[in-house]
Amino acid sequence: MKILFVSTLYHPYRVGGAEKIAQIVVEAIRDAGHEPVVIATSPKAGIATGEVNGVKVYYVGLRNLYWPHAGDDGQSSVAKAVWHAVDRYNPLMARAVNDIIRTEKPAVVNTHNMTGFSTALWPVAKSHGLRIYHTLHDYSLLCPRVTMLTSSGNCAKQCRICYFYTRPSQRYSALVDGVIGVSQFTLDRHLQAGYFPNAKVKTVIHNALSAPPNVPAPSKPTGDLRIGYVGRLAPSKGVENLLQAVSRLEQSNWRLVVAGRGKPEYEAYLKQHYGNNPNIEFLGFVDPHEAYRQIDVLVVPSLWEEPLGMVVLEAYYHGLPVIASRCGGLPEIIDPGRTGILYEPSDPHGLSTALNQLLEQSSLVQEMRPWILDKAKYFEIDRLKQQYLSTLAN
Repeated sequence: MKILFVSTLYHPYRVGGAEKIAQIVVEAIRDAGHEPVVIATSPKAGIATGEVNGVKVYYVGLRNLYWPHAGDDGQSSVAKAVWHAVDRYNPLMARAVNDIIRTEKPAVVNTHNMTGFSTALWPVAKSHGLRIYHTLHDYSLLCPRVTMLTSSGNCAKQCRICYFYTRPSQRYSALVDGVIGVSQFTLDRHLQAGYFPNAKVKTVIHNALSAPPNVPAPSKPTGDLRIGYVGRLAPSKGVENLLQAVSRLEQSNWRLVVAGRGKPEYEAYLKQHYGNNPNIEFLGFVDPHEAYRQIDVLVVPSLWEEPLGMVVLEAYYHGLPVIASRCGGLPEIIDPGRTGILYEPSDPHGLSTALNQLLEQSSLVQEMRPWILDKAKYFEIDRLKQQYLSTLAN
């Protein structure tokens, strides 16, 4: 069976978690004996074809004001508004997809993130009689900013501006035959907003990862609880909440390593306010697996409603428990007391209490590790492959 995959970005262009998962799905489908074909955007004009790990990829030059994936901070607010207005329904990109569908004649289309293409490609696919499945990695169909987050906090529902920009997405989602959420939270968020009313398949397929090579056995406790943060340094990620929480701990037998980068001014702010504490070390950008080898527990203190949280999966592969905010899709992949601890992000002392629990019960980290390593098996590629194969065959 030939399956057409659509993803905003694909190797070798910059990819985030959603694009990495799309590539994992594509190559899993290839390994199962099917024929995947990929369409992705490109900063170069025209349509070029390439091959990535034996998979044919069409790179379609983005037909909009600018290529946003190089960073659009230099663009004016007017340019950004026009860009998003074009992306509400982009007939030029839809026309390119139509031509590729005519050439490839797939049986099924699985769309992932579609920023740049717009949902104009859904009616194009349906005009060819194709079954359409869409994978929800984030909130881009609900919010041009993707996050459903403002300076005031998480958005309980769409604001008027987001509703205006995404109205075509909601309307054309009625053409989708099946919708896949990377978490139940993400799926429910879209269904509650009236998306995918005619989808016969509404399911959750949690992300998966290839096990990193040469993962060492979890190290023995050193006496100090080694706490870690791995990810982007941004206010919405809650990293400052973690820094404040460890600073309030009465015990001193802990160390915190912060691995990741952010905007220079925010990095400078964090280091100025917390860098003088000898128990806190800022590593900057490092291979995440190197950071995991230096810690006993990972903290994911997100303030925004993350669709899933890939760092949790990475931590599990290293046998590490995870302390996380009860936010977004995170509670779906953490078993309290077995693979980690959940706390309420609205509780100012919630994170400190969770950290104190591990400080006071030093054996808890070791006791959790068998559960964690067993949980990691759930996030292996084979499970993801079988679930996608079963879903796309419906």
